[in-house]
Parts: sequence; structure tokens; C-alpha cells
Amino acid sequence: MYHFLYSFLIYLALPLILLRLAKRSFREKGYRRFLTERFGWFRTETPGEVIWIHAVSAGETIAAVPLVQWLVDAGYRCLITNMTPAGRDCVSRLLGEQVENCYVPYDLPGAVSRFLNNNRPCLLLTIDTELWPNTMAACAHRDIPTALVNGRMSARSAAGYARFRLTTWRMLRSMSLIAVQTEAHAQRFKTLGADPEVVQVTGSIKFDAVYDDDHETRTVRARKLLSGRPVLLAASTHKGEEEALVACLSELAAYIPDILLVIAPRHVHRSSSIENYCEVAGFGTQVLSQTSKLGRDDSILILDVMGELESYLTIARVAFVGGSLVPIGGHNLLEAVRAGAAVVMGPHLYNVEDIAQEFADRNAMCIVTDIEKLHGAIFDLMLNEDRRTAMVVAAAEVLDENRGAIQRNIELIRRLIGPKDEPRSH
Repeated sequence: MYHFLYSFLIYLALPLILLRLAKRSFREKGYRRFLTERFGWFRTETPGEVIWIHAVSAGETIAAVPLVQWLVDAGYRCLITNMTPAGRDCVSRLLGEQVENCYVPYDLPGAVSRFLNNNRPCLLLTIDTELWPNTMAACAHRDIPTALVNGRMSARSAAGYARFRLTTWRMLRSMSLIAVQTEAHAQRFKTLGADPEVVQVTGSIKFDAVYDDDHETRTVRARKLLSGRPVLLAASTHKGEEEALVACLSELAAYIPDILLVIAPRHVHRSSSIENYCEVAGFGTQVLSQTSKLGRDDSILILDVMGELESYLTIARVAFVGGSLVPIGGHNLLEAVRAGAAVVMGPHLYNVEDIAQEFADRNAMCIVTDIEKLHGAIFDLMLNEDRRTAMVVAAAEVLDENRGAIQRNIELIRRLIGPKDEPRSH
């Protein structure tokens, strides 16, 4: 009954889903393309042989790359699905023609059935917490094993799933593997009905992320553009966060005259509106796609090009990681940690709560409660090199201690898919 009700509600919401898709397509043209794929109209070149890997967007795709590369090197054929154009762009940039790629079908019974009939995957690996009842049920009906990799279940998400307890219980019970980041996440999955035998704590695969082959070239280009100026970077920001960082820049400029604020908005289509705001605030502002040289009067650079953030993080003294000063839940802080920037985040961290707390407990990042404290933390780290260095060193230690999740997940996946040749060395 609950499953039927869920499907009915999804079909009922379909006009609104398509309207939202159309609205987003005006800002990001990628949403206009390949619409039929969202209804299951995609066929792999090798039906019945592919491992289906679902990574909703760019962050999940980047995290999954080492795992996908191992599968490819071991001789498995991989089909990666995404929900967003950013995710597809990442697949193209990082994995190229090694894999096939399409949009994930909406969780409609007809769309999911069509996709599975066309492709007949031998395994579904889904990254983070992309769990869809109709997709999981259809896989179970066809005896396709399903596995969650890098799983997380915040208290907020668990409360949402608990509203559909029977549907959630059936979905989780159908899964062959639930590999989660922390013990707290594992306990929430078990409470919702997951079989304790299939729940494994493997850590976060984002600790094992590596730079792609072009990283050094992009970093050299970034250093040339920035010309040695001290950099404060705002990563994955949302509306309301850029304003807080611009206000901080106004105060910092009195102490560090040549400081440069680099803003990397979470959604690049917002770049024009951010540029307008910064110019109205009185700051010389450039966008990366339209400049090859910064003038002495330019105080803000906006990264409106996908794939450039990590290069600029490598140069930054301090990185504010967004989605945390506004109630989004916080974005991935590990990119900034790996790059050697001191990390500051706001109080809204439910998407990264366990990871963030581990860093905070070791004085390896700074969590602030409001804009005033954000300014204080940034001032301290930008002006106090000893304090900044101590935080960066502590963060590197936490990062190193948590590596190894990729290999742990590979061993569990190997058991699901049976024996295969060892991966080829690069």
C-alpha cells in the first residue's frame, strides 16, 4: 500500500518535476539535453554486462572516480548515471570514453523498468544516499544486487525516511551491501530496518580522492593569474554567503591591501548576479572565463568554470566552505584540506557533521556560529601564520589517518561481483 502510494505521488508530482527542470534549463542549458534518458530511454553497448554506478552530481562523481577506475582497470564495463549536468561534465572530464554515461531515470515504475530492460546491469552501486524505492524494488525483482557506497544518513534524513517506514524497510532489506562512513550512520540505517549483516562501516571515500592528471597544469595557470597575492577563497557558496565574505573583505583590505577574494559559487549560473553585487559593493571584479590578467584594482575573482576550484584551493591561505552559513547542510571540506588551506565553516553541517566534528575536535578546522564570528576566524587565520600553519598540519594528520576507504569498499564489492582479473597497473 505504501509503495503504491509513493509511486502515485511521484506520478502526481511529475508535472511539477518537469516544470522545475524547465526552469533550471534557462540557467543551465545542460538540463535541456537528453530529456528522454530521464524516462529510461538509454541503451548501453553491452546490455547484461555493465555495472551501473549512480552518482547524483559533481561531488559524488569526483569521490567515486578511484573506485570506478579500479573497476575499469579490472575489466568491468561501467555505466555511470547522474542527475545533473555538472555530474555529466565531471564524468566526461575525469573518465572520458572509459565509461558510458547518461542521466538517471526518474523513480517512476515505467521509466525504471525501461532502463533496466534496456541495460540489464549486473550490479547497481549508488554513491552517498541516493536510495529510490522503485529503483531498488525493480532491481530486487530482477535479482540485480544493489549496494550503497560511501553511505550516510543524517538524523534529519533518517526522520524523513521514517515517515515511510515500511517502504524504507523493504528497500533497505533488499540491498546486498550498505557501506557507510561512520558508526552513527550505520546505526541509523539499522534503526530504519537494514539487515545488520550487510551494514559495514568503511569510512568516507572522499578521504581517498586524488587530483586528476591536469591538476598541476591548471595550478600553474592559476598561480600565474594570481601573481602571488594572498588569497581568501569561498568554495561552493550559496546566496547570503557571498555577501558575508564580501563584507569581510572590506575589513581585511585595511590590513592586507593586496588580498584577493576568490568566489566559487556552488551553481555557476549565479556568477553574473554575484559579479553585479560585488561591483555595486565597490570592488573590482573579474570572472575567470573572461579574464587572462587581474588588474591592481581587482579585488574579487569569480570562478565560473567547472573543474578549476581545486587548483585555486591549492593557492588559498584560508577557505570558507559554503552551504554552512545558510541552512544547506555544508559541502565537502576535504578538497580544501587536501589542498592545504585552513578551513572555516558555518553552523549548518548536517550533511558533513561527523567528518566536520572530527576535524573540529582536533583543532583542524574552525566552525563558527554567525557572520561576526566568521569574520573573526578569517581575520585570525589570514593574519596569524602560526595559527594557520598549526591548523593545516592538524588537518593533514586527520586526512591521512582516515585514508583507505576506497580499498575497503573494493574488497566488499569484489565479494558481490565474484572473481575477476586483478586491476592493470597504470
